[in-house]
Amino acid sequence: MKITTVFFDLGNTLLYSDVPSPERVQAACKVMANEFAGRGYPVSPEEFAAKHFENLLKYYDIREQENIEQGAESVFRQTLADFGFTGVPEKDIAAFLASFYRTTQGNWHLDEDAIPTLEKIIAQQRRIGLITNAGYAEDIRQLLRKNKLEPYFSSVVISAEVGFRKPHPEIFQIALRQMGSAPEQSVMVGDSLLADIYGASRCGLRTVWFRKYTGDPPDFSRFCHPDHELFSLRELPEILEKSETQPD
Repeated sequence: MKITTVFFDLGNTLLYSDVPSPERVQAACKVMANEFAGRGYPVSPEEFAAKHFENLLKYYDIREQENIEQGAESVFRQTLADFGFTGVPEKDIAAFLASFYRTTQGNWHLDEDAIPTLEKIIAQQRRIGLITNAGYAEDIRQLLRKNKLEPYFSSVVISAEVGFRKPHPEIFQIALRQMGSAPEQSVMVGDSLLADIYGASRCGLRTVWFRKYTGDPPDFSRFCHPDHELFSLRELPEILEKSETQPD
C-alpha cells in the first residue's frame, strides 16, 4: 500500500541534544531566575530557580502519567504563586519563558542526515508532518526556524497547543485529520518506544524506531513492536519504498 504521509518526532530524532535533560533544565531555570530578579522582582535568584526546577519535575512526572499537557506557562505561574507574586504582566511572563528556552535551545543540534532525508521523502511525493511533545509551542517553532526545518512540514502538531501528549491517541488523530491521511498509509518515525512507536501503532500507523540517540531504552517489548528500526535517517527513504512492496 502506498505510504502518503510520514510523521516525525523532533527531539532525539531530527534534532539531538549534547547536554542531559536535568542539567539543561537547571541551567535554564537559573537564567530565567536571574532575568526575573534583574527586572526588579524582590526574590533570591537561587531560591526562585530551585523552586521552579522542583515544580518542573513535578509537572514532568504528572504529564508523563496522564499524557495531558498543561504547558510551561502554567508551571511558571505556580512558581510565581509560591513566592506570592500576583499580577505579573503577560509581557514579563513571555520574556521570562523566552529566556528559559533560549538557554535550552542552544543545546539542540540538527542531525546531519535530517534535511537530506526530508528532501528525499518529498522527492518520493510524500507529505511530511511533525508530532512532538513540548510544554511551550513557541520553543518548537523557534527550533524549526533556526534549523530551517519549517518548509518541509505540511502540518505541525505540538502537545502544548492540542493539550495531549504522545502516546495519547488524540494527538495522533489530530495529526491525521490535519493531513487528511489514512492511518494505514502513514508512518511515524521517532526515538521513543512508548510515545512514538506504541502511541502510533495503536492508532493504526506504521512505525519506524529511530535508535541513534536512544541509549538503552526501557523494555516495552511486550506491547511495542516497531515495523522497522534504523540508526541513520538516511536509511529511511529506502525503508519507505520497501514497505510499499511488502504485503499488509
